[in-house]
Amino acid sequence: MSDGTIGAGEVTGLLRVAGSDANRADRLWELVYPELRKRAAYLVRNERSDHTLSATAVVNEAFVRLSSRMAHEWEDRSHFYNVASGIMRHVLIDHARSHRAQKRGGGATKQELDESVFPSVQADEEGHQIAERALESLASEHERAALVVALRVFGGLTMPEIAQEVKMAERTVKNDWALARERLAEILAES
Repeated sequence: MSDGTIGAGEVTGLLRVAGSDANRADRLWELVYPELRKRAAYLVRNERSDHTLSATAVVNEAFVRLSSRMAHEWEDRSHFYNVASGIMRHVLIDHARSHRAQKRGGGATKQELDESVFPSVQADEEGHQIAERALESLASEHERAALVVALRVFGGLTMPEIAQEVKMAERTVKNDWALARERLAEILAES
């Protein structure tokens, strides 16, 4: 686009061919970096106060993991960002595991994950695993509702941003959010 705005079609097109051309891969990185950085900053902001991984480090590690995927795997821009959010979440979980292994839990401050979605689940390694299992269980029943939770809780998107990202009406996103919260409470109570 000539006015400097980023077209979803440009990102999607580059996702499909970036692996075969270094210049296109560089252009893709320029286009997706700001959105990935925004999502990583949200994830890092919700980590414990002594967390040592920066948003930039999360994005860079996620990009390394993302770039190992084949270009033809990406359906479109939304698919890429959804996978990227999941990978960034896993980067933080891996970092927390490493940090915990070094400290063996000594003096680690516990914080809760989003209380409205994961009540009484701590934001530590075990808590993240519990949340991941509950989200996977929800995804097996209601994939779209699980995606809404992942984008909201771990991706930091607002309801209107989620609606735009997944190309659904905002009302549908809100309904999925309500369904997910109810069902996750049941899943967590069963475990």
